[in-house]
Amino acid sequence: MDGLEIKKRRELLGLTQKELADLVGASRETIINYEKGRPIPRSKSEILNKVLHQESIEDKNVTLEQVKAKNEAFENKNGNKFIELPNGQYYMLMPLAEFNVQAGFLGNYQDADFLMDLGQHGILVDRPYQGRYVAFRVNGDSMDDGSSNAIARNSIVTTRELQRHHWTDKLRYRDFPYWVIYTTQSKMPLLKEIIEHNTEEGYIVCHSLNDSPEFTDFKLSLNDVQALFYVIDVNKSISKKVSY
Repeated sequence: MDGLEIKKRRELLGLTQKELADLVGASRETIINYEKGRPIPRSKSEILNKVLHQESIEDKNVTLEQVKAKNEAFENKNGNKFIELPNGQYYMLMPLAEFNVQAGFLGNYQDADFLMDLGQHGILVDRPYQGRYVAFRVNGDSMDDGSSNAIARNSIVTTRELQRHHWTDKLRYRDFPYWVIYTTQSKMPLLKEIIEHNTEEGYIVCHSLNDSPEFTDFKLSLNDVQALFYVIDVNKSISKKVSY
């Protein structure tokens, strides 16, 4: 949809820009930008289409309550919001840790007031999930090798936290190769591919897709790890190489 169509269909549904923003997990300013013709990320484009293309779109008497009934939101126990869509899928919302909050994120991310002040990121899922889901803005080029697997600076990675009591089991790094890792060595998180997990000695081996000499593989003791988040989705951004 282009900006004009978004505005037309929003007005047909009787929604204000703020009401539409609430339904898709965005700010009013974001909707204003979309209606002005600014680029729309794929994940947001999908939820906009679902919300605005209701079966009763031609009924100009459709109410906001009817729209919300089809897109009723509920939360899991960790505060991740799920919006049910007409096709049976769900739009899952989670806090987005931008560069400026990542250093202090780990100490605050269980604080409800802190999370409410953060931006939101969303992806389409088949059903509601438990667990704690967080999105991180990528700040570096260690995972940018220019290939189709590259994760460039400004990309957004959707993650699920792996609780510490699971660390003694073999990590599923073949199923989920990319991880956001908080360590005692740095306030900022690392984004790495885990290529080995030695459960007997308690360490992981971290790999960067970028083969520059400064991004060589290294061994990391799990005693020095504060939190592990495995990546389940990457919203890629094409940018100049500028680390996790």
